[in-house]
Amino acid sequence: MESILKCILYAISLVALVTGLNVLIGGAAAIPGSSGAVEATVDNELRFFSAFWIAYGAFCFWVARNIKEQRFFIPLIASVFFLSGLGRLISILLIGPPSSILIPPMILELVMPIVMAMIYRKLYIKNMTSVQAGM
Repeated sequence: MESILKCILYAISLVALVTGLNVLIGGAAAIPGSSGAVEATVDNELRFFSAFWIAYGAFCFWVARNIKEQRFFIPLIASVFFLSGLGRLISILLIGPPSSILIPPMILELVMPIVMAMIYRKLYIKNMTSVQAGM
């Protein structure tokens, strides 16, 4: 189960690093499904926030690589990932649907954190409870 959690973290890391660098370098025009026709302020903000997405990817990589020591960060990672999916959902509800290529990432952002939480609970919470009961 821990290997599944590591794979999820590495996958999130890879996607965040690649897409973050893509937007940092290419701006709004680099987003799949985008016409690239946005005002300078939106492009500026996207490039700014892409640095945080890159940092999130690096953080996920670090946690995956050191999962035994850094496992307590997994709920935070899952929560942030889930919030990103909620952000997309709010955008759909308030502004309208994006390009269809962005719907699958939203679904993953809403589902994967639940999977991560279930695995985390099974691996670490139940084990901590049984260790504390033995004290």
